[in-house]
Amino acid sequence: MVIKRLGWMVLAAALLTAACGDDGPARDPEGNITDTGAASVFSFRTGDCFDDPASDAAEVEELSAVPCSQPHDNEIYHTFDMPDGEFPGTEAIFDVAYEECLGDVFTGYVGITFEESELDVFPVTPTETSWGAGDRTVYCAVFNLDLSKITGSVRGTAR
Repeated sequence: MVIKRLGWMVLAAALLTAACGDDGPARDPEGNITDTGAASVFSFRTGDCFDDPASDAAEVEELSAVPCSQPHDNEIYHTFDMPDGEFPGTEAIFDVAYEECLGDVFTGYVGITFEESELDVFPVTPTETSWGAGDRTVYCAVFNLDLSKITGSVRGTAR
């Protein structure tokens, strides 16, 4: 399977201030995104859907949050934190991220193994700049292999 490795996905904004304040998307009482709109990259959670950014910037501070019931490009299916310490390097972070994102968490969320799936994944990872500001979170996101829009959540779909 092809892995979506767009430059903008090696993200997680350079400014920790982007993580402060209420820059999250509008949500219903269950926590589901209710309105399409720009939201801080730090405000996304497992189960959230979003569109690809308009630019190919190496670092992105905001993404377009989309209710999963509407057509969207990506869905976050898992998040985890890298261990503290010195920045291990982009390649090392990607190695850890892909190992985590392609394992049991994919199967548990989608309902079949990555190898059986018609979906593909990419990790949204800390950059060296954001790491220096304390960012350790990796977001595992899923998208259609043919890059078509997804409508609805992929959770439990066995796609």
